[in-house]
Amino acid sequence: MRTPLLCAVAAVALTLWTACGGTDPAAKKLRISGIPDSAGTEIDALAAAVETYLGEQLGVEVEYVNATNYDAAVAMIGSNKVDLGWFGGVTGVDAVDACRGEARMIATRQKDLQFKTYFIANRAVVDAGRIGPVDSLEALKPKLEGLSFSFGNLRSTSGHIMPRHFMTAAGIDPEGGVKGGAKNQDNHTMTLDMVADGRVDVGALNYTNYEQASDEKKQQAVKIYETPTYVDYCLVARDSLGEELIAKIRDAFTQLDASVAAHRAMLDAFKAERFSAAESSQWQMIRDVVKGLQDRGLLK
Repeated sequence: MRTPLLCAVAAVALTLWTACGGTDPAAKKLRISGIPDSAGTEIDALAAAVETYLGEQLGVEVEYVNATNYDAAVAMIGSNKVDLGWFGGVTGVDAVDACRGEARMIATRQKDLQFKTYFIANRAVVDAGRIGPVDSLEALKPKLEGLSFSFGNLRSTSGHIMPRHFMTAAGIDPEGGVKGGAKNQDNHTMTLDMVADGRVDVGALNYTNYEQASDEKKQQAVKIYETPTYVDYCLVARDSLGEELIAKIRDAFTQLDASVAAHRAMLDAFKAERFSAAESSQWQMIRDVVKGLQDRGLLK
């Protein structure tokens, strides 16, 4: 757990927390967490940026609480151990459900409304002519049969759920249609590393993690396909925060401007250029995809 940053006078904190039913501002803090979908250093940077920026904008004590895994991040907001959570599409839906509907999506990066997954392949496998860039997953199907493959985390929207959905639609069986059956990594960074160093031939990951990787890494892990777009990451807030504070949090995110130097750390930590206000209904397609995979027995 990180040391929180105290930013503001008690009078301001009292005004904000009264809307949430709080009575003692000194004993209250805004607690936020998120899915650990990248390397630890990236999570640390995000935590520091959130604590500093939101603390300054809201005038309350802000604490980022590290989650050990995707399920833990959902469980923390569901059990009221955190007030806000930065989730992928699937875990965002799960977070709202874990709060028994008493939570909502309030903000998203603009690019999350048109998100996508990249399929990547190890350079040696590409150079050997065993696989290469394709225009469709149907074209990839016969090439995958003799190659090892890895998704990201089982709960990851861009690293597992959506690529599995698209593969299934293309007639690819991730268990029987690849060498040894599909594997799962803890996060996108691990998927990229596994493909780059040849421990896995082909993998699926969040496109932003790939785009921001070093040129050397991308030389070793070649992009071979990108999926159609879908909605993904979102900021989920518990309704117990109250309408006034939720509105202030939403505004703090949507006013972030890449041209303002003071906003850069926050935007860089979230790999964002701009945030937009969000509504939970925008993630209905994710609910539909998960249900479809579950109905076919393809997800536990």
